Amino acid sequence: MLTPQQAANRAEVSRGTIMNAIKNGYLPARRDNRNRWQIHPADLSKWLSDRFDIASVKAVTIDRQQVPLPPNENLIRIAVLEAELKGKDQRIADLERDRDDWKAQAQELARRDVPQGQIASPPRRWWSWRRG
Repeated sequence: MLTPQQAANRAEVSRGTIMNAIKNGYLPARRDNRNRWQIHPADLSKWLSDRFDIASVKAVTIDRQQVPLPPNENLIRIAVLEAELKGKDQRIADLERDRDDWKAQAQELARRDVPQGQIASPPRRWWSWRRG
């Protein structure tokens, strides 16, 4: 088992990158009895290979000029971007649904009025209780 710092050294990335990967669920890790993160070396190597696959999809920039990717890599990049877009669209739909639920709840609370013919009594003041 590796600590986040050991995993960062082995992967040649910063400890923050490892912690972000753990936080976002990309890198599986467990806490031990002392509440320290422990990373299995096999999980680290799988995360590195997944990370390398995504990094290889990106275009290479040389002297501020983009080198075009071969056609099959373009297809992979398109697939990755479409998957990201689908996830973001789902997130937007969830947020819109939540917004509509909150709006309906607020409107319902605004409609709740005192029934006709009844006048709400004013709230009691705290100093009236102190006099007693």
